[in-house]
Amino acid sequence: MKFSGLFDLNGQDFFKGMLMAVGGAVFTVVQSSLSEGIFMIDWTNVWQIALTAFAVYIGKNFFTPVPKMVEVDPAKTTVIDVDTKEVIAG
Repeated sequence: MKFSGLFDLNGQDFFKGMLMAVGGAVFTVVQSSLSEGIFMIDWTNVWQIALTAFAVYIGKNFFTPVPKMVEVDPAKTTVIDVDTKEVIAG
């Protein structure tokens, strides 16, 4: 999986942002319909929510650094019991 770096975005970020925007808008319509008891779509409200969800997701990814990856070589790794401090393997 390729991650975008800090202050960097890639195409996958925009694709996932669009999914978040559509999902947020759909859940908002369903929630408001259930609370009002009728199925009515306010398209202005849907677009505002979708645009806000997209902007928040893109903003979050723009300011999030790449997660650190750690490689472990099993041949050079020692396993120690936390309680007894006894070497189990290695």
